[in-house]
Amino acid sequence: MPAVRALRQVMDADLGLEESQRLGPRLVRALNKTSVEASGLAWLYTKCMGKTEICESLVAEMMAGLYARHQYIGVMRMAQTMVRNAVNADIVRVSLASICKQRKHEKTRRMIVRHQTGFMDEYRGSGCPFRQLARKLVDQLAKRDPLLVTAAILSKLLEIEILSVPITTGLPRQVYPWLDSFTRYGVQPSVHAFTILMHAYLRRGDSEYAVWIYQGMLRGSITFVNAGRTESMQMPEPNDVALATVAQVWCQNREWAKVYEVLSVSQRLVTRTVSTLVDDGNVQEAEDVWLKYGCRSGFEDLATRVINDRALSKLVLGCTRMKDVGKATGYFRIACEYARLSKTPVSHLTGLFNAVLRCVLDNAPMVDLGSLEGRLDLEILRIATFHGVRFDGDTYSVLISHLSRIARTNVLDNVARTMQNLYTQLCHEGLALDDMMVSHMVPVWVHLDLSQLVTAYWRLHTRDRPPHKIAQVKRHIIYRAEDWGVVDRVVKLLV
Repeated sequence: MPAVRALRQVMDADLGLEESQRLGPRLVRALNKTSVEASGLAWLYTKCMGKTEICESLVAEMMAGLYARHQYIGVMRMAQTMVRNAVNADIVRVSLASICKQRKHEKTRRMIVRHQTGFMDEYRGSGCPFRQLARKLVDQLAKRDPLLVTAAILSKLLEIEILSVPITTGLPRQVYPWLDSFTRYGVQPSVHAFTILMHAYLRRGDSEYAVWIYQGMLRGSITFVNAGRTESMQMPEPNDVALATVAQVWCQNREWAKVYEVLSVSQRLVTRTVSTLVDDGNVQEAEDVWLKYGCRSGFEDLATRVINDRALSKLVLGCTRMKDVGKATGYFRIACEYARLSKTPVSHLTGLFNAVLRCVLDNAPMVDLGSLEGRLDLEILRIATFHGVRFDGDTYSVLISHLSRIARTNVLDNVARTMQNLYTQLCHEGLALDDMMVSHMVPVWVHLDLSQLVTAYWRLHTRDRPPHKIAQVKRHIIYRAEDWGVVDRVVKLLV
């Protein structure tokens, strides 16, 4: 790859800071547009750090490349090294954004902060590594030039500090301590900062204080007590995001009159309203809201329409709960077509497809079709196949479970062959059988005289498992084997 070879020559050559600043960032930008792995950028970074003079713009471009590849840990490692050197605003922005992403995507978020009496004092002295790294980066940037510390950077710092607090911990009703960074650097808090605070209090169940902050934004100022003194703070006007955030309270309190007055302002609010209505079981009203506010152009011409696809996904799930097969299939088709026209990935549609498929199959009549192909010639499957929606393990589990129930209608040979074909297709896609699918497939393999598959999978699923789990799987298999009339043969193979 020409960009890689050229950048390696720049790294290996004994170039000065001026030449590195001129050539390095341009080559890294070209490299970021290619499919080079993140490990390649990390190697280039180690080469760069071995030099006495570091090109900050080059490091910033490398960190941006890692961030685009979702390598947030790599960006944070670079930031930990750069915090001892000079940093620019681009490095700080990418580092803070990576810390936020890493905190949000952690599967087990280890909270280091302890919360007892004296919440804020103990929090400031806590050893949260994410918060400490973010603080050091901002302080290092302020040493270089205080004017580089903007409201956007401090808002990201505030978000990191909020993320360091466990979600189960209630926050004190104090705005001023959270905005200490803005006061220290002489920066006016932005609407983004107050929206972060509103969202934090809402997530912890203190909707009253979140509404108080929003009302202060409407008034333009708030008054509070700090160290025994009454002080006031100027506040910016709320934007659409702030309005959508406070409207969550109206949705929770079912104050629909207030919600409908501002639905046209924010699509986030439309999504929240549709989601709440669906959760309440009012799918018809949710459909009316989406049709009126979620489609901003003509409904007939899909190519000229701007659709709120998040609200549409929630509406599809609501139709499946109401067992409305026609609407669920129709809206799923719209979601697929809009994803194709907007050139967005269809990977997020797999879960939606599984819900609609389960709804369609559960509401299909349990009759002897004679020809099983007619039962699987479903419109929902044709839609998913046409638009390239990928089948996952849940998809095959739904299909195999449905076919196993059809075995009671005495079309065992057709059902067995179809289930075996699905198993073969599942294996070709690199998917594995879970316990439930094994319980459905074992009687099929016995019926088709494929006892070697039964023995292999039984050994695989009983290896290093507790006895009660093995007994549970065996009960499921024997229960399914009764529909196929192969209980005795299954029991002999599972001994």
